Amino acid sequence: MSTALKTVATELAKDLSIFEIDESLAALVDAAEEDVEADNGDVSDSVKEALSAYAEAFGYKVDRIADFLKAQRAEAEIAQREAERFQARSKAAENREKRLKSMLVWLMLTRKVAKLRGERNTISLQANSVPSLVLQQTTRIPDSFYRARIDITWPEWTEVLEALPEGPLRNRLMNCDGRSVQKDLQRGILSDALARGEVIEGASLIKGNHIRLR
Repeated sequence: MSTALKTVATELAKDLSIFEIDESLAALVDAAEEDVEADNGDVSDSVKEALSAYAEAFGYKVDRIADFLKAQRAEAEIAQREAERFQARSKAAENREKRLKSMLVWLMLTRKVAKLRGERNTISLQANSVPSLVLQQTTRIPDSFYRARIDITWPEWTEVLEALPEGPLRNRLMNCDGRSVQKDLQRGILSDALARGEVIEGASLIKGNHIRLR
């Protein structure tokens, strides 16, 4: 291909979308077929040149699109790595904050100090508004506070259902997704029961403290 045709192809690739170039190529193929029928197998030079230019432009466009996609994928991967790095930094900072606050709570409680005053800041010890659930011995907590999660293959799940007698339990389980069986403690239900005054061995509600800065 001559330098002039390459220049034309480059300009076409810049000015037209890949869809427009494709449509133009289809029209030029039709024009070439018309030339063949009209001139006993010959295609005019103008159609040949146009076909060459648009075909070359199509190739340029494909390469530019591919390069753009590769660049976007690389940028996305870089951004993902940066996001993971910043997330790790954020988590580390949060953990350091929690550890220091826990140490301050311990210090202020043991010394019976409600406030630590500096020149510009005051660190206060305040009681939590909601008590926290503390598990002393999970093996003593009644099974009624646990839920089972199921993760098995669908044929295995079907076999389990078919082994159950007809009744509400079978009907309810037939509408469940299969998941591997795990014993899940329902912390919210357990906390509510303790808050109502129920005595549950192995668990209790303790109203702790937290740090406030001013």
